[in-house]
Amino acid sequence: MRRHLSILMWLARSSLWKLLALFLLTAGAEAVWFFLALQNAPDTSLETLAGGGALALPCAVSLLLSALLGRVGCDLGARQSYTLCRLAVTEKAVFTWQWIYNSGCFLLFWAFQLAVSFGLCAMYTAQAEPSLVSGQTVFLAFSRVALLHALLPLEETFLWFRNAFFVLALGAACAALPYRQRRRRLGWEIAAACTIALFGFPAGVGQWEGNGISLLLMVFLLLECCFCVYGREGELVNEGT
Repeated sequence: MRRHLSILMWLARSSLWKLLALFLLTAGAEAVWFFLALQNAPDTSLETLAGGGALALPCAVSLLLSALLGRVGCDLGARQSYTLCRLAVTEKAVFTWQWIYNSGCFLLFWAFQLAVSFGLCAMYTAQAEPSLVSGQTVFLAFSRVALLHALLPLEETFLWFRNAFFVLALGAACAALPYRQRRRRLGWEIAAACTIALFGFPAGVGQWEGNGISLLLMVFLLLECCFCVYGREGELVNEGT
């Protein structure tokens, strides 16, 4: 058990401080962008500001987050290779713990971005024209703006379920990249997962077809990653190494 905990410690040392810095930079950039947009157009509604790009930055940052997580464990130098060998654990165990760690980071990013969005909405209600603000302003924004509604789906259970699969699939795709790279194979799953998340995560109310398609694609990627490591393909690769 101590060796498995060592994997988590290695992952945290390799990327946690970078992730925290990325979170803070993202929040700062969004706050500045949102504030400037509000100052330039004080008579603009919250829905227009939130849907006009001021909160779209997280979609691009999620790609940086994926690249950062996926880079951990890649055979890019002797130091990481030595660390993995010294831990004396199986490759499947490394993938599993990295999958868990990555998924936790994406879950944290989701929660952090939701908190930032609430904070920016509070900034708007405090600075906007009184005629534009009511007790339902924030609620209506989270109901009508696709990105905000995806972050907090309210009563749409299907979107909560879809978001959970997004987190798991992105975590698995990021863990599959170093797993494949250490075997001199192409880790294409991370590019596919990022593309689906970039275009498929924002979800308006009642958009069942688009959400269903993005969910099916993420489920396929998740199963493919699991087959790559735990299934027949993983066994064949392990036999050849």
